[in-house]
Amino acid sequence: MKRICLILALILLLGCLAACGESKPAADASKPRETKAAPKESTELPPETAPASAKAKGEYVEDFTVKTIDGGTFTLSEALKDHEIVLINLFFSGCGPCGMEFPFMQEAWTEYSDRVAVIALSVDPSDTDQVLLDYQKELGLTLPMGHEEGTGLADRFVSIGYPTTLLVDKNGRVAMLECGAMSSKEEFVQMFEQYTGENYNPKRCTYTVYCYDVDGGADVNGVVVNFCTDTACTPVTSADQGTAVFTGAPEQYHVQIVKVPEGWKLVDEAEWTTHLYDEIFWIGFEASGE
Repeated sequence: MKRICLILALILLLGCLAACGESKPAADASKPRETKAAPKESTELPPETAPASAKAKGEYVEDFTVKTIDGGTFTLSEALKDHEIVLINLFFSGCGPCGMEFPFMQEAWTEYSDRVAVIALSVDPSDTDQVLLDYQKELGLTLPMGHEEGTGLADRFVSIGYPTTLLVDKNGRVAMLECGAMSSKEEFVQMFEQYTGENYNPKRCTYTVYCYDVDGGADVNGVVVNFCTDTACTPVTSADQGTAVFTGAPEQYHVQIVKVPEGWKLVDEAEWTTHLYDEIFWIGFEASGE
């Protein structure tokens, strides 16, 4: 699969930059997340600001909400409710490879929009809503766009340059993370097919509730915890070091503490909602004195 991805080493080699069609001197290249305007000719990250490491496949992606340039909003967890996978594209408008791949992304997404959600997030503070609206129009795009600021995605997942593509599965985990521009619609189609339908089977989620004594840290066994969907509830009783463990298909389960053992009282929230990935909850109790 052909990739158009500029690497950090190039930022030190003016000759290589020229060969890649970059006209701005390497000394002026800067990471687009700086408060000053990012250089429009480079997709490089300077070594001193590049993250030490990128998060790998299987990492959780924290839920986020961004405003889109058309006046709407995009929330990761909401997109995962209605789609099998979410593609997050990190880019900036002056990135040449980013602009090259967007039309192919648009074509593929148009065909797979019932299964795949897409959000393109600019990391450049100078990419205002109007700049991005003009950019969309120039490239003939309708896919959602917004701003990466506040999500923490670039700091966590960008280690080389742009564009960086992140696929998030129904469990809220990274299914794929790559730097580089795809050079055809077929490459996106192949990727969507690989990570949707029967070709991709996200693991089941495990939710663990630890029940403990807030005063002494002792385990509290015998707590009954309900894990509920819209149609049914599954009760689990804490045992074996105060744990109540439930494993099931990825869902936003409504969790309820429905029974507290004699001699204890609950000091934390009795109800909450899970996310679409493995989670551990610590629930405190204290002796009731009864």
